[in-house]
Amino acid sequence: MKRLMTTVVTVAMLAASSGAASAEPRAEPPPSCVALITSYEAQLAPGFVGHEVSGLATSGPGLGTALVSPLAHKHLGSFESCREAEG
Repeated sequence: MKRLMTTVVTVAMLAASSGAASAEPRAEPPPSCVALITSYEAQLAPGFVGHEVSGLATSGPGLGTALVSPLAHKHLGSFESCREAEG
């Protein structure tokens, strides 16, 4: 279930950020949990995220929004803290 939530966060973040990353100074407050988890998942094996998203898409309507939205508003400062916030 945690991998599923992580995948949802990744998909939402990718959809929300269509622009290229810039070399601007670090943001204040720290990046959202969605951004931190997306950054982590970028290191995973090719196809992993797509497989998880496919499973999520068939899990039920609104599940992605229910998981991603709260994490998008949290700025906990570390990947570990955000994973704990996922539940």
